[in-house]
Parts: sequence; C-alpha cells; structure tokens
Amino acid sequence: LSSDRPDLGLSITEQLYQNADNMTDRFGALSILAQHRGAAREAALDDFARRFGADPLVLDKWFSLQASLPETETLERIQRLMDHPGFSKSNPNRLRALVGAFAMSNLSQFNRIDGKGYEFVANIVIETDRSNPQVAARILGAFKSWRGLESERRGHAEHALKRIAAEANLSPDVSDIVMRSLAQES
Repeated sequence: LSSDRPDLGLSITEQLYQNADNMTDRFGALSILAQHRGAAREAALDDFARRFGADPLVLDKWFSLQASLPETETLERIQRLMDHPGFSKSNPNRLRALVGAFAMSNLSQFNRIDGKGYEFVANIVIETDRSNPQVAARILGAFKSWRGLESERRGHAEHALKRIAAEANLSPDVSDIVMRSLAQES
C-alpha cells in the first residue's frame, strides 16, 4: 500500500508508527517509512532513536535500517551517523550494524558506479584492522563477488582491494582474505 498508494499508505503507516504499543510494531512501521524520502521518515527515525537509543541491540537495528536504504544519499547518511553519540567505531556490533549492513546488504550503494562505496568500506577495513582485525575481515567479506561485477565496478572494487593489500602491517585475518580475493580466478 505504501508503494502503490503512497498518499494513503504512508498516512496509515505513520499512524501505525505513532500508535504502536511495542518496539517491534513501531520498528515495523519505521521500516516502511524509511523507504520513503521526506519529513515523515526523518521525524520517525529521530523519534525512534530518542525512544530506544538506550538499548544497544535496538540502536543497532536503527543504524542498520538506515545503512540499507537504497538511495544515492545513503553513504553521506552513514558518514553523518558515524558522528552520532550512539556510534563508536571501537564497538564491533555498532560498526557491523552500520558499515557491515551497508557493505553486505545495500548492494545498490556499496556497488555504486563511481566506486565510492568500495572506497569507503576499504577505508574502514584499513582503519579497523589496526584495532579489531576480525571485524575488519568480516566487513572485507563484502568484496567476495567482485569479479562478477561489470567492468567499471569490477575495476573500482579491484582498486580498493589492492589498496588494502598494499597497507603495511595488515593483520593475518585481513591479509588472508584480501590476498585470496585478489588471487582467485573467476
């Protein structure tokens, strides 16, 4: 209904969000509202963070939802969310919720034609490898199918992987994944 008749569907969804008597129903409505640009979405996202921001698992869901939005502005949204008081790069769950969700489940934006999704994730992998190689390696797994991409995207992904591989003092975890990714034949 929110896709076919957004005028009616979004109004009903906003009401469902406002009238929900539990977090699960409220998040369900938020998930629908989040797919539609506009003031209603931003108000609901802000409200949800105020209501449930003290619960780490729920806050992770809130970060992941936004990281998964298939919109060209999502990468900029993620960069802003990294300044959110509830976000910390040193918190593995939070990093996976925001950056991992972007890399693993937002295929349209991670695989942007301009390569900025790959560049962003490569920067995070390099930075995170210094403090938490296991999380860095897990996020790096998003590149596993890079050889199957069309040539322009494949070139950007390969460049990002080679940039990671060229880093001095890579952890064994990240080094293993990046070297196997670059060495594997299609």
